[in-house]
Amino acid sequence: MKVIDQDNWLQADSSNGRTADARKWREAFLAIRLDPAVNRDVACMFEAARGGMLYGYFFQPLMAMGAEQCYRVLESGVRTRCAEAGLPVTCADNQGRQHHLSFGHNLRALVKLGLIPEADLKLWQQAREMRDWVIAPEHQTVLTLDHGVTALARAAELLGRLFRA
Repeated sequence: MKVIDQDNWLQADSSNGRTADARKWREAFLAIRLDPAVNRDVACMFEAARGGMLYGYFFQPLMAMGAEQCYRVLESGVRTRCAEAGLPVTCADNQGRQHHLSFGHNLRALVKLGLIPEADLKLWQQAREMRDWVIAPEHQTVLTLDHGVTALARAAELLGRLFRA
């Protein structure tokens, strides 16, 4: 892993033995568009994911942080869409404290309501599994440009369909 110092903090991270083309890297992430129908707060989270991935050019672990953020964005999008549809997003415990319902619960509720097509459910579930995979320490430096672009593009696609439904 690159050790950041005064001299290299703005240099491409080549700790994995390769240096990506800066223009290709930048254009790959900036080409992905988020549907304007997506809730504003969710869209801001999406931009944070994009930013992390963009700056992963300089420090590879930021790519993993950006990918992890993509999965948080999807979960937040699902919770937000549930709330917009009038579905419960919290439940009370025995002491009356409110807790968020799980990502899986909210996904099933949106499928049942017809806001997520059954055909998309597998993609949403894969996102949940990838969230758990990407947070493992051994995966902090293995994500490539293609991994990041796929994660961001998939998030944009799923969120667009969700908020257009």
